[in-house]
Amino acid sequence: MKPSVLNFALKRRSAWGGIIVLVAVLFGVFLGMGISSAIATQTARSFESMSGMVLNYVSSSGVADFELVMARLSEALAKTEDTQRRQQAVGWRVYRAQETGPNGSVLFVSFIDPVVAGADYSVTQIISEMFPSEVQTLYETFMRAFAPGNGQIIVNLDLVQEFQLAQ
Repeated sequence: MKPSVLNFALKRRSAWGGIIVLVAVLFGVFLGMGISSAIATQTARSFESMSGMVLNYVSSSGVADFELVMARLSEALAKTEDTQRRQQAVGWRVYRAQETGPNGSVLFVSFIDPVVAGADYSVTQIISEMFPSEVQTLYETFMRAFAPGNGQIIVNLDLVQEFQLAQ
């Protein structure tokens, strides 16, 4: 059986998605090597663009702690009745790089597309709204996860080119 044009287009679209993720991860690794960032502070975090990334450089010993906090964040966004928070959840994805980051760190990349204009993306703020009795412990767990000398970098993204498949 010959592959259909639709199957070819879907495979091509999947390949582009993989390439975009790979480029973003490599960008994050190189950006992390070239920029000295302070350990993440959890003040208000909002984006000034339509899409954004958060690069989290986590120590290899902090991976379980970081993933625990991300699981609680996911749970908070799933349980909230706040319309803005629910909109944030729609466009927020967290990825773990397969490649090792600077100084043996593990790179976690949050892709946020679309960004909710004016929304606070502070992890601990969102968690505190749903789990106020746990916020201090989760904050300490979150901060402890970051690799020494690295931390979190917020990146505002402007779309330069959108690739369309020929019809």
